[in-house]
Amino acid sequence: MNKQLKIWLLLLFTLTFSKAEVKDVIVFFDGSTAIALIDSIEFDSLKYIDRDTGDTLRIAKKEAYFVYNDFGRMFYYSPSSYLRMEFLEEYGGYIRTVNEDTIYYDRIYFDRKMIRPKVALYNENEDLPFIKLPFQDIHFVRADGSILKKSVRNGFYTSLMSFSISTVLKINSKYRDGAFFGSAVWSGVKSILPGFKPLENGKQYHSFTFITPSATIAWMLFDLIFDRRTQYFRPMERDIIFPRSMYKFSINTILNRQIEKIQYRRNEKRKEKEAEEAKKKQSLY
Repeated sequence: MNKQLKIWLLLLFTLTFSKAEVKDVIVFFDGSTAIALIDSIEFDSLKYIDRDTGDTLRIAKKEAYFVYNDFGRMFYYSPSSYLRMEFLEEYGGYIRTVNEDTIYYDRIYFDRKMIRPKVALYNENEDLPFIKLPFQDIHFVRADGSILKKSVRNGFYTSLMSFSISTVLKINSKYRDGAFFGSAVWSGVKSILPGFKPLENGKQYHSFTFITPSATIAWMLFDLIFDRRTQYFRPMERDIIFPRSMYKFSINTILNRQIEKIQYRRNEKRKEKEAEEAKKKQSLY
């Protein structure tokens, strides 16, 4: 290829990309979006120019579900999006794309990359057992019926937690009334244990055996009625929001975020102190 042709091709590509308008998209938890030009993403905030109004806005980063551009680049994943990916990776199901294609799978894996992230789908009994598609092409992912085992697990933990709290309160009450600690503990635990004869069962044993399946059934109905097995990602259309919010409450996430804030503030103070010391040294010379 001669030099003149290379120059013309370079000019052509330059003109093409200069005319191409890259759109940054902020997706909020309800599925609404903002077409933007991202200015900066800081520790706890996101600054952008709204393309509709031209205003420069700053929002808390925790308000965004995720942020991407139409060249396949991801700028930000929220903790809720990571939790929903982890949830889906436990079950089979199917994907609905923004092009309204439906793809079934037995296992799913999100690579969580920032540059052109992909989703891998595995099918155990198919001629083509493995396929990949862009994460940004996914409208929603719906887990299959096996998700109900999570409802069973939630029901068990709910009843276990409630009776654990009840037992601890009972032990504390007995201990305050003057009973020995060991005796108070045995009295509290015995109340939920089965006896060798039906008449010897603890006072709370029948409640325990009733509430556990009841809590399980309640979780199953809750998950089915509110369609918790469906996780939405990219909106199908800009003006159509998700049927429910994609924010996912997590105590671990909140605690980890608070720890990160403390560490961030400490690092900022340390940097400020080092900068002041550097200025003092320069002033001496």
